[in-house]
Amino acid sequence: MGTTGVTLADLPNIFIMIGALVALFMMLVILLRNMEFIGIVGEGREDTWPRTMQPPRLLMQRVHIPFTFKLQENQPIGYSSVRCCVSSTVRYWHASWWGAPVRDLHQTLWGTLPEILASRHLSFTRSNAHDEKEMKLSSEPLQLGPPPRTCYPLVVILARDQRDTAELRPDDTVALISVVHIQDEQCRLPSGIIAQYLKQANGHLSCLKQLYVTGEAGDPCEPGEMSEAGGYTRGEALCCVCASAPLSRALLPCRHACLCARCLPKLDKCPICRSVITSYFCIRNEEEPMELKQQFPLNRRLLNLFHYH
Repeated sequence: MGTTGVTLADLPNIFIMIGALVALFMMLVILLRNMEFIGIVGEGREDTWPRTMQPPRLLMQRVHIPFTFKLQENQPIGYSSVRCCVSSTVRYWHASWWGAPVRDLHQTLWGTLPEILASRHLSFTRSNAHDEKEMKLSSEPLQLGPPPRTCYPLVVILARDQRDTAELRPDDTVALISVVHIQDEQCRLPSGIIAQYLKQANGHLSCLKQLYVTGEAGDPCEPGEMSEAGGYTRGEALCCVCASAPLSRALLPCRHACLCARCLPKLDKCPICRSVITSYFCIRNEEEPMELKQQFPLNRRLLNLFHYH
C-alpha cells in the first residue's frame, strides 16, 4: 500500500510554496500601504477613500463664563499702570495680587469659593454686574529676580458673590483667574496674560487654552446660509483644505480649528502645523456626513488590518 506522508524530496517544493505565499503577502501589504502614491487612493481620485483610523471625537460641554478680563491693546504695561477691561453679568468680587507666589496661588485656587474670598493674601472689592469697562491697576515696582521665578508679577481674580451661588449647576463658573506678566530688565518676556483659569462650582480648576482659528472668510453674509448652487456662502471662516465648507473641527493637541467634517477623515496630520491628529472636537453643530459613515466598510476593515494611515 502507498503512503501519503511527506518525503524529503517534497520539502523543496513546500519551501518554495511557503516562500511564494510570504512574498505575495508582503506585496499585498506594500500595495495597501502605498495606495496613495500609485493613485488608487489619494488626490488622483475624487471619491477618495476615508482614512481608516479616524481620530476619536471628544464631547465638549459648553460652559458659561460670566466674566471677561483682557488687557487694553496698544497701552503700555508696567507696575505703575496696568490698564484692563472687565465685564460681568453677575455681582462679583475682584482682587489684585501683586507678586503672587506660585505655590500660595495654587493652594488658594484649589480651595472652595468661600475659602478663596476669605484668603489672607487677597483684599476683595465688591462690584455689581456691568458691561465692559476700564480698570486701572498699579503697584510699586517689584524685584522678582531672574527666571525661573517663583512669583507671578500680577494675578487678577474675579469671583461670584456668594449670594448668587445657591442655584448654580456643578459646572458653572464661580471665578476667573488671570495671570499677568509684566516685562522688566531681568525677564524680557513681553507683557501680557500668560494664563487664565476657571474655577467651577464643583471645585474643579481648568486652564483656559486658546483656540487657533484659521480659514478664509469672504464677503459678509448670514452664517451657515446655503447658496443657490448648494454650497456654503463665504461669510465665515472656511475649511483650509476644500475652501468651500465652514470649518467645524478643532484638532488636538495643536488646537487648530481649520477643517470641515468632510475633510477631517482624509487627513492624519494637521494641515497647518503638520502635527499628528490624536483627537478632535466640534465647534459648530454639524453632524458627521452620512456617506463618510457608510462608505467602503469592507475596505476600511482591510486597511485597519494593515494599519494603513
